Amino acid sequence: MIQLTTTGARTGRKHRVTLGALHIDGRLVVVASAMGLPKHPAWYHNIRKNPLVTVETGTETFEAMAAIAPDRDALFAKVVEQQPGFGDYQARTTRVLPVLVLHRLDRLDRVRRMGDWIVEVHDWLRTELRDLRAQLDSGEPLSFGKRCLGFCSALTRHHTGEDTAIFPMLAAQFPALAPALTKLGEEHVVVAQLQDQIQRLVDEESDPARLHAEFDRLASLLDTHFTYEESVIVTALNALAPAPG
Repeated sequence: MIQLTTTGARTGRKHRVTLGALHIDGRLVVVASAMGLPKHPAWYHNIRKNPLVTVETGTETFEAMAAIAPDRDALFAKVVEQQPGFGDYQARTTRVLPVLVLHRLDRLDRVRRMGDWIVEVHDWLRTELRDLRAQLDSGEPLSFGKRCLGFCSALTRHHTGEDTAIFPMLAAQFPALAPALTKLGEEHVVVAQLQDQIQRLVDEESDPARLHAEFDRLASLLDTHFTYEESVIVTALNALAPAPG
């Protein structure tokens, strides 16, 4: 048994509930069963709004991110193997009992994680932006054009990976992040439009003042975008996965 403290979806107040928890394949798992009642328990609605929780096991207390299990059916089968009563709860109701994984946050500084990798990518892109601005100021359009093309290609690959893989994964496991992830995806579209405009200006070599202005607009947007994105997704990504490579 554990004590799980969530933040009220409507009130913002802390709520503490006692739950049965299971250790399955190295994961701490809870089920929003409500003993088979027709509606999801309040703590589950709280987690969908704010996935940051506090877990008390009786011997330790730690912060965690509560994620909706992506492999719900397979994991629920293992839950029933350990605790057949959850199968009885499922049989009592037509709703699918949500299965959640509590990813503890206090051990994440031991290894490099996925969110840390995102910050590293952003820092590399920030450095490239500064170097590109210096190159643009130096009046070397050919060198700037070549380097800008490489930067835009790397940025496009990064945003495509987020749009097609990272953001959908986060939205599925942390519904509370969905509005922010939608906003980030919309910003990717604006960034791509600016990249196309800058590339046209580079190719035409006809309006240096406008090129400077559009590049500064891109740099400012990306700086704000990277900072906001890191505030939204880094903790969740660190909770879910190690860094690639």
